[in-house]
Amino acid sequence: MAPVKAHDDPVIAEYDVFLTPPLQEQIYLLQYPNRPRNRPYNNQYGATPHDMRIKPNSGFLEVDVGLNTKHNFNKYLGLKWGDATRTSHELHNASGTYGLASGLIHGKPRSMARNVNLRGMGDRELDLENDLRTFSEAEQDNKVHAKQTLGGQIIRHDAETELGKPIYFVGAFEGDQLHLTKVTGTVQMRPHFHHLDAEEERNRISAARAQAEANGPVHEPMARGLTRDKMSAAEKNTVEYKLRMGLQSAQIEPWIKMEYVDDEDDLAYETFNRTLKVEDVSKVPHLKSDMDNDAFLDAISAPRHDSPTRRRKRAPRRNKETVEIEDDEEEAQAGAEAGE
Repeated sequence: MAPVKAHDDPVIAEYDVFLTPPLQEQIYLLQYPNRPRNRPYNNQYGATPHDMRIKPNSGFLEVDVGLNTKHNFNKYLGLKWGDATRTSHELHNASGTYGLASGLIHGKPRSMARNVNLRGMGDRELDLENDLRTFSEAEQDNKVHAKQTLGGQIIRHDAETELGKPIYFVGAFEGDQLHLTKVTGTVQMRPHFHHLDAEEERNRISAARAQAEANGPVHEPMARGLTRDKMSAAEKNTVEYKLRMGLQSAQIEPWIKMEYVDDEDDLAYETFNRTLKVEDVSKVPHLKSDMDNDAFLDAISAPRHDSPTRRRKRAPRRNKETVEIEDDEEEAQAGAEAGE
């Protein structure tokens, strides 16, 4: 008796798949391309996010992660960037946000921020040196920039631009059961450098004020915006118009603060079991697919017209050379019959 050949791809486990019902909560998949997988942002590795905020309409998400100021931390730059961030808040930017999340907004006119006292370079350096000697007290007074900001734009999977693209689910295992919950959107969280933008803005405004004081008061003309009463549908459908409206929406929309819960917290486990699993699997309806195995493979794969493993039978095709040879044989036979 011939030995039985082992299967190349054996089935090692089977699971019953369940789809959780739609949730009122939003499920976002946060990806950290610049962070190693073995060092997640959580309490266990000393990198617990302490502030989260979202702009749900314009689609932006940011999180602040505290830094350890005891090891590998530049105290002077921490004080300098902390001063720049506070000055930015006082001048015009209450949220301290720059870039796309703020609509790429520029600073307000200098005349609107003249009541804010900007110390000169010498006085500022003296204050930084004094705070450096009493760094612990300065840290308690929130004068130190001791955080890393991560953020990104939300890609909602139910948007029109995502039609036809893959649908993502998050899976939760419970014994021999797999519970799938649809993901609302995906966000790639990358480092943001709002403190560097704040420092650059502070230097620009300080230099502009010094030049204005040297040249005397200057009466700046009042800026007036030009508006159009009507726009055609074609103009509203352009990329430029949509980008401008998106930036305007991001500028106007305020941040909504969120509460961060560590993944090892009891509340996180409770929410995980309540929202990402079907409570009573005995009452769920059974799903039945309208596709057989061949139809499913054709739907997710490229066309396999000439594949030898294709199971679906097709009528054999006759190539061009065979047709021409057969035509020549028929003509020769017809000529021979005519000669007889």
